[in-house]
Formats: sequence, structure tokens, C-alpha cells
Amino acid sequence: MYKTLLMVALCAAFSIAAEADPVTVSFSTTGAGPFNFQADTFSLTGQFGFIALDTASSTTANINTAVFFTGDSGSFSGTQTLFLTYGLTIDGITQDLNQMATWTVTPSLDTFITVSASSPVLFETPSGTWNVRLGAYSFSAVTSDIGVTQTMPTPADFEVPEPDAMDLLSSSLLLMVATLLKKRAY
Repeated sequence: MYKTLLMVALCAAFSIAAEADPVTVSFSTTGAGPFNFQADTFSLTGQFGFIALDTASSTTANINTAVFFTGDSGSFSGTQTLFLTYGLTIDGITQDLNQMATWTVTPSLDTFITVSASSPVLFETPSGTWNVRLGAYSFSAVTSDIGVTQTMPTPADFEVPEPDAMDLLSSSLLLMVATLLKKRAY
């Protein structure tokens, strides 16, 4: 019984995820656009710099800047769908990120752009592994905003995948079962 309890305690101890300090990695994003719809213009400018990412838990950081100019679309009313694609490089690894945006122009609310969150994209870099998911954001402009340019930082979540801890727990439990089965065979 003592050996079984010891095995369970060891399995639990080794299955706990390791604590990790943040790492600072370089990043860059490419721009997208400009896109025009009636008298309005939307674009992503691209950025570069450094991000402190945690290798044990999720981090949120701004990685791009959205720019929206509101023009006078008069009495026009309509909707347009955009598929935004731009490159993100983290620690030398580049992947394309995709988001869908809906752009609506009406006479009463001149423009409304809603950009939805993206699906996660896996980045395996020399400094760590992250699933990157672009955050949702939106712009709105009323008639009094005609001629105004708005800017907004666009966020991304850098999520740490969990399979390592689960793999270790599964391996430990399998080892414990194998040991118990071997013990009963004798």
C-alpha cells in the first residue's frame, strides 16, 4: 500500500506544470489595406518591436494598429465583408493571421466596422510555443465624425498550449497501472 501511495504522490508531483518566467521576443506584423467602401477607408498599419510573453500562462498584447477614416457617404446604405490577412512574425517564425470584418454604411450611422476574433494559429518558436488568437474590435462613426481619422490598437492573445502537462500526467498514470499489474502477476 505504501508503494501505491508513493506512486500516486509522485504522479501528482510530476504532473504539475512548471513555473516559467516571461521571455522577451521580437515581433512584427505586416499591414493590410487600405480598403475603401464608399467614402470611408480602413487599413492596418503593421508594427514591430518586442513582447514579453509568458511560457506558462496566457498573455495579451497589442500587435497592430487599425486606422479608420470616415468620409461622407451621403444617403448610401450597404454592407461589405472583408477578409483581413496579415503576417505575424514572432521570434523569427512567420504565420498568416486571418480575420473577418463586416463594414456597414447607412445614412443615420455613417459607418460601423466589426472585426471578429480569429481562430488560433500555433507558433512554435525557439523561445516557446503559443496559440495566437486575434481579438475582436469595432469602429463606429456618426455623421459628426465625417473627415475624422480614428486609430485603435488591435489585441492578440498568446495562449500556452496545455498538452505537455496532460501528457506527463497520462504517462505517470500508465506507469502506475503497469506497476500495479506487474505486481499482481507475481
